[in-house]
Amino acid sequence: MLYVDYSWDLNHDRIILDNELDIDKLGWKSGDIFRVTNINGRAMLVKVEPVEAFVQEGGQWLKGKKT
Repeated sequence: MLYVDYSWDLNHDRIILDNELDIDKLGWKSGDIFRVTNINGRAMLVKVEPVEAFVQEGGQWLKGKKT
């Protein structure tokens, strides 16, 4: 899908999407986690399933607890 005349706010720590983009139609909700991948020089956001996100966050937490 090609989006024309949309306004995106891109910064080093976030992307703010245009108000007209209906994330409900995409099935996105608050708290969703996305992984950035590189496909032939193009950045792609891939939605991370809740179980995978839970495991990744738990692994990071455990990593910080090791002495």
